[in-house]
Amino acid sequence: MTSADDEDAIDDHHQFLTPSSDLLSPKTDNGVISPHITLTINNNDNDSADTEDISYVIQPLPTTLTSSTMTTITTALNTPQLHTYLNLSAASSESSLVQPLLKEKHETLPIYTSPNNSEDERTASSSSSTTSSTSSNTSLIPNCRSYMTLYFTDMLISAFFITPFVNIHWRGAWDLLDIHLLPDYPRTSALISLGIGYFMLYMIYLTQGCLQRFYEKHRHNILGQIMTRLYTLLLALAYINQWRGLWNLLDLTSNEWYHLVGETGICIIFLLLMKSIYNLNSAPFLIGVDTESYFLLDSKYTVTTNNFLQHTFDFFYYEFVEAPLLIITWRGLYNLSDSYICPENRQLSMIVSFASGYLLYFLLALIQIPVVRCLIKQRHHFLHSIVSNLFHLIAFISVVQIWRSLWIICEQYLNITGYHNTTLWLCYGVAFVVLTCGLAACSLNGPGGSKDSYIDEGPILLFKFDYFSTLLKQQHTDNTIPSQTSSQSGLILWIVTRVLRRKEIKRRNTLLSQSRRGTMRQSSHLKVTKDGSLSSDISSTETIITAERLYRFEPPV
Repeated sequence: MTSADDEDAIDDHHQFLTPSSDLLSPKTDNGVISPHITLTINNNDNDSADTEDISYVIQPLPTTLTSSTMTTITTALNTPQLHTYLNLSAASSESSLVQPLLKEKHETLPIYTSPNNSEDERTASSSSSTTSSTSSNTSLIPNCRSYMTLYFTDMLISAFFITPFVNIHWRGAWDLLDIHLLPDYPRTSALISLGIGYFMLYMIYLTQGCLQRFYEKHRHNILGQIMTRLYTLLLALAYINQWRGLWNLLDLTSNEWYHLVGETGICIIFLLLMKSIYNLNSAPFLIGVDTESYFLLDSKYTVTTNNFLQHTFDFFYYEFVEAPLLIITWRGLYNLSDSYICPENRQLSMIVSFASGYLLYFLLALIQIPVVRCLIKQRHHFLHSIVSNLFHLIAFISVVQIWRSLWIICEQYLNITGYHNTTLWLCYGVAFVVLTCGLAACSLNGPGGSKDSYIDEGPILLFKFDYFSTLLKQQHTDNTIPSQTSSQSGLILWIVTRVLRRKEIKRRNTLLSQSRRGTMRQSSHLKVTKDGSLSSDISSTETIITAERLYRFEPPV
């Protein structure tokens, strides 16, 4: 191996350790790597984690480790699949998780091995990776199966857990406003509700930076936790007021079918031209998972460096231009469904909407992976835009039918006789508590509440319901970054990690039992020889090794 190859290998290792940062190349003295590595961190104001203590990242290297010696350890060792899956999946959206199913070529990717691994773990890791390197075709099957298991689980959680509770919360707040906010004056009630929503949203837009900085200072104590929960509740209430106000004002106008069709069609055309058709979606196609930076709202267009002016522009663009188009489109399809889907039989109408909505949901969620794979092969941006817009429109029909059916279910079956007002308060509060415990309270923002800066620039997954995958990455951050608090994990995340940990232990024990027979043979290849090769006793250092992978990462087994 030439010296140029050594430098390339070292560069690849550094790119893996901090994919979002720039690292300096390790300084060498006559081919000997210096005892420490200097990290150069980009100072990004938008990165909420740049003020954290990173001293734990810098680890000493052995002074006798040379560049030529490092190349001798590029063997096909393997880390536990859960750690590899989390390390190599840095993005928070489902689009990053599809990469193993979309890429077809073999890639040489770096793998990070911990210095604290026991001898048994290293032996089992070496055994499993040796097997996978000799039979890559057989390793593809469990990787794909593990990923699809996680993918299907996210689909079901989004469809039958998050979406119903979001709908219950919205229905409770909406009906409570109808009862208590000037019920005898519908026009005035709608205007007041709209004004409350716009005022709350504008304050949230202007104070998002201050809220994020305040949270960074107090997220380790109870004040930070209370702040996040209160913020989520107020933001959801602001969107509910906005939607209720404009929706009820539109209900005071004509409800003829041709007016509804015309309004819906015109709004869809404008949304297509604005490339905002994506924001028509809501749960179950689009969910939110509570993260460290959900105080910050995306900006689709950057017009100025002044925060006040930029936030004001974002507010007017999203809430006065885009949001009315979304509400008019939703109301048009919703009222058309009320008028033409079994209007004489409310229960049958609910069943039809429920079945059709979820049928479209599962169909789109299942076929989006092969469709995106075809788009990657074709590499036509225009074709991708057409297909993605078509998918989003079909998903919009599905979402409206799902929400309509769940709303009817709440009206007919989720009601305590004689205690209608109490029922609404219970719906409003219980749904919020459940989603908060499940770290999915951000989904309460509803349709258009994600404020995602999504633009069709390339083939990616079209629907974001990455619940478990995001929680797994957050749990990995909690375990590896000392600044994280365990209170952020949540009950659902605690259960998930315990189940996955048991599976990982079971897998590790299986690998250990399979590797004991070949321990002596494997260790003989790693003994120290006179020419200076490394032995297997390198547990006191952190090493970076490469292995050939069919996928960008391996999902947990």
